[in-house]
Amino acid sequence: MKFGAACAVTLALNGCAWTLITAADATGSVIQAGYAVASNYSSPKFVSGRPVNLSSICIENNPMVTSGDFVPSLQLVLAQRGVTSDVYGAGTEPVSCEGRLVYNASIEFGKPTFSDESRAYLSTINLTIFMHNHIAVTGRYEVHGLGTDRYSSAAVKLKGLLDSMVVDQTQLGNSFQSASSDQ
Repeated sequence: MKFGAACAVTLALNGCAWTLITAADATGSVIQAGYAVASNYSSPKFVSGRPVNLSSICIENNPMVTSGDFVPSLQLVLAQRGVTSDVYGAGTEPVSCEGRLVYNASIEFGKPTFSDESRAYLSTINLTIFMHNHIAVTGRYEVHGLGTDRYSSAAVKLKGLLDSMVVDQTQLGNSFQSASSDQ
């Protein structure tokens, strides 16, 4: 009897049920799209100091940072800004360094939305750039709150920091060319 009543209610609400299922599916798609877009942005950052203007920098290797893609990502983001980089071991800084970058990062584990598997992510990043043995600018990335960019790549998180810490040399060339062509 109960089964018959449930079937009757289901058939009577067929249009409503389909509407609710479609709305739930659309909501899930919007949420999933939001996470996909957010994973390409690095929002929680703190920068102290003005962006430094340099064309090359030496990166002091930190063996305590175990993320295999951290230093290559750091070099890639610097290269995209027109800054060349070399990596050296602690205490072996080349004398030809225009600036020196030291870093630290922490890795945590968590479960991404819609996943049952735990995954490593960079939860904090600290960057310090020295010029002439003085701190020129520091930057810090931290995961906060919902942390929609929690599982973003190291390159995305580093780009968010370095965009505020290092003058984009590729834009300087374009600004100079456009200023000289205007005359």
